Amino acid sequence: MQTGRRGAGRAAPPTPGAGYVMIMLMIAVAVLSVLMLMAVPVWQTEAQREAEEELIFRARQYVRAIELYVQAHNNLYPQNLEILHLEKFLRRLYPDPLSVDGRWDLVYLDSSGGEPKYLVVPEDMAKAYTGRAALVGVCSTSPETGFREYRGKQKYNEWAFYVGERESEKMPELQYEGVAP
Repeated sequence: MQTGRRGAGRAAPPTPGAGYVMIMLMIAVAVLSVLMLMAVPVWQTEAQREAEEELIFRARQYVRAIELYVQAHNNLYPQNLEILHLEKFLRRLYPDPLSVDGRWDLVYLDSSGGEPKYLVVPEDMAKAYTGRAALVGVCSTSPETGFREYRGKQKYNEWAFYVGERESEKMPELQYEGVAP
């Protein structure tokens, strides 16, 4: 005596071609994965190039703010970057886009020894240079090597941006004070 439906315990017979759909789906996923892996380095390169452009833009904003400050204060240079923001020469204090902590090294012009020299100083050591040298710009703290060369230098922490620089000339020798070049 049969009481239930017919074939209730059996699986449906396989339809022809059902396995091919699964194989095609797996191949499509594998091809897309390979294409994504090829696109990641291109995306990383493009992101780093954009960060380089942003570094140049932000550093030039600081230089322009210093120039405006000097004009407005009878050829006196600012003592720090914060004063540029407080006196509205900068909209905000821009972080270094290529360093981990966003901090800048400061570029000072020291003319006390006759021959002017550019000093690269960490921000926390800046007070020691107040009155002795003029704050004229900023320099990245990132030791990474860039894709482009800026004024003959490839490492970001060698790219100094300062008042009076000429992009067509080679970067002058920088003296690093308390900073590893």
